[in-house]
Amino acid sequence: MKKTLLAFTLSTLLTACGGSSDNDSASPIQQTSEKVGVLTDGVIIGANYTINGVTKQTNERGEFEYNEGDEITFSIGNIEIGKVTGDSRITPLELAQDEKTQLNLMIFLQSLDTNGDHDDGITIPANLSLTPNTINFSAPTAEFVQNLQTQFQAIPELRDKTVVTPEKAKENFGKTMLKDIAGTWYVQGAEGDESEIALILKEDGSFIMGEAILNEEEKEFNGMEVGKIDSYDPITGLFTASATIDTNQDWGLTDFGKSRNMVLKFDGTQLHIQEEKNPEESATFSRLPNTANGIVGVWQSPASHIFIFNSNNTYFLLDPVGDDQVEAGDTPCGDAGIEYGKYRVLDNKLYIDPRDILIDTNGCAGLSDTNAQSGLSLNIQADKLSFTVAGEGSYTLSRYK
Repeated sequence: MKKTLLAFTLSTLLTACGGSSDNDSASPIQQTSEKVGVLTDGVIIGANYTINGVTKQTNERGEFEYNEGDEITFSIGNIEIGKVTGDSRITPLELAQDEKTQLNLMIFLQSLDTNGDHDDGITIPANLSLTPNTINFSAPTAEFVQNLQTQFQAIPELRDKTVVTPEKAKENFGKTMLKDIAGTWYVQGAEGDESEIALILKEDGSFIMGEAILNEEEKEFNGMEVGKIDSYDPITGLFTASATIDTNQDWGLTDFGKSRNMVLKFDGTQLHIQEEKNPEESATFSRLPNTANGIVGVWQSPASHIFIFNSNNTYFLLDPVGDDQVEAGDTPCGDAGIEYGKYRVLDNKLYIDPRDILIDTNGCAGLSDTNAQSGLSLNIQADKLSFTVAGEGSYTLSRYK
């Protein structure tokens, strides 16, 4: 079957692990550990949350405390906005099940913000009192907006506020989602599936994606995309993207650079992307952590090359430039592409054996043409990495954040 999204489907890549004792004579010990979640449409400060009859408020980071399995009732003043099982990230999408109610919740929460600046989150006014039976989150949105504005007029501290429009509420929530998923995401194939995907997303929706497929039959799909999310509905998750560079054919987020309908879901921990019409064509990404020291992590060059050094001694280079040292009259010896292989660090030197470069689609560019088998001198600091290439000089990378 033709695979048009990503190199593989990893519905079972990331699973929760648990265990139990085989000693039947021992009584099980019930252990509970307090967890911290975030209520967000932009962090929501000062919202009430009730667990087992005890009511507290979200703090200045929108955080709430809970234990695994707790049922949490969220409310604003005396208005209940939703009841959910505790999780690391709660948004209007979790507080309600249908799109209309989700949108009305966004309008309600954003309209209450004390300073009206969604970029710094939502601060709920203290001692807010609204009439519960006049707030119907399941009402048609136009009716909901009108009724909410009427409610505001009756409350002195809200009288000067204008209810946020549905369009603006959705736009604000979309910006929050993109901000929350900005970073580096990675998928490593399960046993027998020798494929890896790196996806770097920025808050403005721009992205760079690399796919390394070691399967001989599918190696022509090795490549990368550089592009941007053009349209995004944060309620349904539906989005389209365009690419200025697309060397992975019809895999990735675009189809030979052309847009197609995709769906994005984020649960606070994992990022799931699938095709709208072919949900089985999907991948579940895990955020790639950046360590505070050592070579392991994600690095970026001034020219936007992305270097990923994994803890298992594999590296992934996403090169959107190719040969950038072409002299006048010469033809570039390398185009935008990727490198994937194995590395080792010994005595402050980076070693890459040419036989360990398993994928190389950027020609003479990248690490494959640096004589790294002899060792490249390294200088690694907390946020800087530099290496020296004989005859070329030193290159400095910054830790990607």
